[in-house]
Amino acid sequence: MSESFLLKYSDGAKPSRRTRISTRTVALLIFVVGLLGLPQSTTVVNAFVPQLSASSKSMRQSSSPSSTRMNEGVLDRFTNPIIDDPRLPLTETGIAQIVAPTLQLFWLKALNSPFPSWANPIYDYTFAPRGGALAPTLIHGAGLACCWLLGCLAVKGYERETFEGDLPKALLSTVKAGAFATGLLIMGTQLDLYQEMGGYVQLGESPETDLRIYRAFVEIINDIFFEATTLLTWRALRSISE
Repeated sequence: MSESFLLKYSDGAKPSRRTRISTRTVALLIFVVGLLGLPQSTTVVNAFVPQLSASSKSMRQSSSPSSTRMNEGVLDRFTNPIIDDPRLPLTETGIAQIVAPTLQLFWLKALNSPFPSWANPIYDYTFAPRGGALAPTLIHGAGLACCWLLGCLAVKGYERETFEGDLPKALLSTVKAGAFATGLLIMGTQLDLYQEMGGYVQLGESPETDLRIYRAFVEIINDIFFEATTLLTWRALRSISE
């Protein structure tokens, strides 16, 4: 056990729990607001795209919708998304932020397993009061919801044919969106660990860092499992009911 690691994790040098929890969520929220909240985002993107002539524009307007969608760029999925049901993103945000993390905590409580690190109270209490895990759960769930929304936008998951079509097609689009969201979650967790440990740390450097990395790995698996279970169930039920 190195002395530098012990000094780094002493009470005077350890970052506050509140700052460490909110870093990933704030970064993802700023990214989403920057993509979806700017009214001039489409103009900025068009500034870097070669403009079409009048004849080319008329030919493009007369082309079929499928060929038009094929000519769309990757950024258009985020800056100018097609959302056929405006209530769907809000509903799935609540599922990803509240339902899935809450089910995870209930499951761990039923198994008498320790809660994940993100469920610790924001402030240090000698005895955690009732509802102490509410705010951390909402904060962590907000990051998960941002990952899911970006995943859906990346695979055009809010177009009608992806959530009201056949059940296999709806499940396939959900899996694609979940894969993109999983990548964002892993990247955000790595940045979180990098900030917490004060630099890049590999397995085998100390028992403390190994324990923290293993715990983060288990928490990612639990997040992916419960998010995938709830969202796949929701999309399947919606596809069947339509």
